Amino acid sequence: WVQEEPSNMGAWQYMHSIFVNKELGLDVDLQLVARKSSASPATGFKKVHDQQQERIVKEAFGEG
Repeated sequence: WVQEEPSNMGAWQYMHSIFVNKELGLDVDLQLVARKSSASPATGFKKVHDQQQERIVKEAFGEG
């Protein structure tokens, strides 16, 4: 699962609970690629944002 938001935001927590729901017979192995958990959705610094964005894209395509 790839999302630009921090791991404690966005759809990850909800979707993970759906895909790993043994009552529904689902047990999908999902991996998360996202920014680390944060109280804010953005760092406030373009340089840091660009570094995080580059890491997310590389990890999403298996390069990181």
